[in-house]
Amino acid sequence: MLKVGNLVINLSAIAYVDLEAKQNYVTDRDTVGVRVYFKTVDDAGCLASLFFKGKEAEYLRKYFLSVAALCGGVE
Repeated sequence: MLKVGNLVINLSAIAYVDLEAKQNYVTDRDTVGVRVYFKTVDDAGCLASLFFKGKEAEYLRKYFLSVAALCGGVE
């Protein structure tokens, strides 16, 4: 389990994580953060996801980069 703010995320439910995600793909002003995609689909048939910005995004980047480094996935 991973606690981010007031959310607790089950790590086994995560499909993948975009560490440099944009908040919205159709606006001119892009907010860069972290988007976590889950192994379930939303009403539109797309992977369900959560977007984090600010301190929460930095925390998630540090967490996932450190885990990847421990697994040999980061050069």
